[in-house]
Amino acid sequence: MRVLVGPADAVGLEPVAVGSVPFSVTSGEEPYTVQGAGHVAYDALLTKEWGTYEVTLNLDVTVVGECVEGTGLDVTLDMAGNQYVEVNAEGFHGEYPWEGEQSFNLIFPLEDGATVEGEGWAFVLHLN
Repeated sequence: MRVLVGPADAVGLEPVAVGSVPFSVTSGEEPYTVQGAGHVAYDALLTKEWGTYEVTLNLDVTVVGECVEGTGLDVTLDMAGNQYVEVNAEGFHGEYPWEGEQSFNLIFPLEDGATVEGEGWAFVLHLN
């Protein structure tokens, strides 16, 4: 599963995949249980004539869920970490820190590249 960064998209930084959270099937029959974990880190700086915009993100991510053939992959993705956005623009300076936990319940069709997204976030499923 790939994680995309939303605050970067807000000012024109490409919302690139900033990390992967590997998961695997841990049971032998339906519903198939899936579990995984990973660390996601991202740091980008945009410099324009109006100023700068910097995004830093560090998250520990766990994935737990199940897959039933014909219905898709239903997972809960839990994240804990921090994000920091700093803006310097034409005499303005703003700092926007966030630290905490967030949880998403995501349902993907069983298709490589399937995307689930919302305001400021997106997750892309990659199947092997």
